[in-house]
Amino acid sequence: MASPSGGTASPGREPAARFVRTLFDENSADLLRYVRRISPEDPGRAEDLVQETFLRAWRHRDGLAAHGSARAWLFRVARNLAVDWHRRQAARLGESEALGEDSARMTDPLAEDSLEAVLLRTDLVEALRTLSVAHREALVHLHLFDRTQWETASLLDVPLGTVKSRHHTAVRALRRALDQRGIDGR
Repeated sequence: MASPSGGTASPGREPAARFVRTLFDENSADLLRYVRRISPEDPGRAEDLVQETFLRAWRHRDGLAAHGSARAWLFRVARNLAVDWHRRQAARLGESEALGEDSARMTDPLAEDSLEAVLLRTDLVEALRTLSVAHREALVHLHLFDRTQWETASLLDVPLGTVKSRHHTAVRALRRALDQRGIDGR
């Protein structure tokens, strides 16, 4: 697989071009493994899909550099390309059985669940970063560490009412941040 560099970039586009090169270096191996899992019948096709994904990243480099989660964007594009390819193959065969076989290949529950988990986790981390440290601490203690409000108040050395207030405010802010990312925060 070739790196998506090449062509001449104007000085204003150089940071975005560098961003895509870095994105390629950091994600191409993981992306190829993922595409091979959801499209296992043809390793060469998986490489083509990854190359097409990075070609699209290159074409959208200016906007992608400002995107909240470029890695998640890459995985979504790769999955969409794989689905489109399978649909085209099924349409060419013109047989209803072919659609069933291709759909069965694309519905590797482990691969789909894994991607969804990665994408949701990435969006959740970005949304959590929008919260203040105090609000984030309250959420982490209460939900991640599964502590009671009393335990959290004791550990953070704040009154119980403060923990309740921080939790309420943090949940509302987190829902808004997730809604902005197109995720139902309920």
